[in-house]
Amino acid sequence: MTYRFLIAAAGLWLMSVAAAGDAKPYRVSLVGGGLAGGVWQAGVLVELDPGWKTYWRMPGDSGVAPQFTWTTSVPAEVSVSYPTPARYSDAGGETVGYKSQVLFPVTVKAAAADELTLTLDLFFGVCKDICIPVQAQESIRLTSQTQDPAGSARIEAAQQTSPRPGEAISVGKVVEESGALWLELHLSQPVGDVFVESLTSAYFRAPEFSQDGRVARLLIDNLSDPAKLQGQRLTLTYTIGGKGYEQVLSLN
Repeated sequence: MTYRFLIAAAGLWLMSVAAAGDAKPYRVSLVGGGLAGGVWQAGVLVELDPGWKTYWRMPGDSGVAPQFTWTTSVPAEVSVSYPTPARYSDAGGETVGYKSQVLFPVTVKAAAADELTLTLDLFFGVCKDICIPVQAQESIRLTSQTQDPAGSARIEAAQQTSPRPGEAISVGKVVEESGALWLELHLSQPVGDVFVESLTSAYFRAPEFSQDGRVARLLIDNLSDPAKLQGQRLTLTYTIGGKGYEQVLSLN
């Protein structure tokens, strides 16, 4: 499904929502935190109606990854972190993202500035029965005097849900079985879900674990030539005890 088709579908959907007088099933806002060492803490809060979800940077085998476009009133470096996602399966396939709400932590670095205006243009997807790409624009003024304890607490909580460096996966290799390709991962300890990103078109489905939990196998879809994975550096995000971890691993 092309972006042009998705955007057209989104336009028709938004027109129908407006005609019906219904509220949008999502709300986007910027949350401001404190300033320390020339770095502001902020966040992008996406709130969703019941039954709706939005997507991670790797949205699954369908969906739209969020695209953050920033404008600042003074030169600044803006970076976004992604909280550890969850995997969902429905009639449309597997998706990776968030339900209910998500706060993406943001850091803003500006040299020799005690205030700035941060403006976001967000292109992202929301989904209930189908995926709808939408846009939102928000601005916030950050100053050295601004104190928002509630905002700072929410941002700190979101930062705690972002993956931390991990080392639970020691070996990764591609194996072929009955005409299907699998990614086999050897684990130093059992993990929960595993999300795999590569620079190829491959999509890695939900893991299947060995009885002792020390081997995970993920079916590989959307890849016609397995040689394209040879020597690839994979970004692996996984959960242990409800906490997220991330590591980079080269395929054997």
